[in-house]
Amino acid sequence: MTRIIQFLKEYFEINKHESLTIFWGTCAALIIAIATISLSNYHGLHEIKLLLTEYEDLDSPLNKLKAKEKERFKAKLPQSANINYSVFNPNTASQETLLKNGIPKYAAKNLINFRNKGKVYKTKEELLKVYGMSEEVYKRIERYIDLPSQEEERNYTTYERIYEDTTSIKIDYRARIVNPFDVNLASFEDLKQIRGIGEVFAKRIIKYRDGLGGFYKIEQVKDTYGLADSTYQELAKYAYLKEPPKKVKINKIEAKDWKTYDLKSYQKKAIIAYRKQHGDFKKIEDLEPIKVLNPELIKKISPYLDFSVSE
Repeated sequence: MTRIIQFLKEYFEINKHESLTIFWGTCAALIIAIATISLSNYHGLHEIKLLLTEYEDLDSPLNKLKAKEKERFKAKLPQSANINYSVFNPNTASQETLLKNGIPKYAAKNLINFRNKGKVYKTKEELLKVYGMSEEVYKRIERYIDLPSQEEERNYTTYERIYEDTTSIKIDYRARIVNPFDVNLASFEDLKQIRGIGEVFAKRIIKYRDGLGGFYKIEQVKDTYGLADSTYQELAKYAYLKEPPKKVKINKIEAKDWKTYDLKSYQKKAIIAYRKQHGDFKKIEDLEPIKVLNPELIKKISPYLDFSVSE
């Protein structure tokens, strides 16, 4: 500010008091001008908003289009007065039946179109995939759908479509029959009876079982690589254990002949070396002095060991 006052004094050849008067007068004029412009813009914007409000109230083409879309949307929704819930099968129900159950007209048409193209609805939840079917509508009609849920469908093995004529389809549910089996004697086919076990997991279970020498408790099946707990729980419903696992004659076996997943090569060699140095093992506790074996591992292999004395 001092430089501005000095400039005014030298340029207009006036004293300091006169320079200050000019400076503050100019500042005041600028403030008034800015305030006037701001107020002018505010009133302009306010007038524009009023015009827009008035335009929205007019019977404009845009508002007519919005109203038309609302009416079209309402037309797609079922009228509550016309709803009369009843049990229906989406594979055979007519459009009228679907509408009476509260299914929107658009969704009912799509359901029938898919059905006419060969689609067979196997579970209730498949109706959620029909375009136009909302979760809200599905929840209301779920109890009336004459189909099993996905959970219930797991108890069936086959779905056959039997065309009695050109307009109706009969769904034949055949109950899943699983024959119980001994898990230590189970074949590929026995294991593949279980939902969730196919060729791959059947091979893994058998390979793991044979590598151990058999299971001594059914819970060991859980340790099969990649096997889901839900699949194991399903297997446990039908599997039993009667055949004992194969045992290794620990006082006779050599390291190269000892096949097991539980022991590393150096651990097997350590057991054989200890036996040769200290004599035959008589009980499981005789393995405890071997440093490469921990108590947990000893307990794990104990069901597979035969302590009979070598001849």
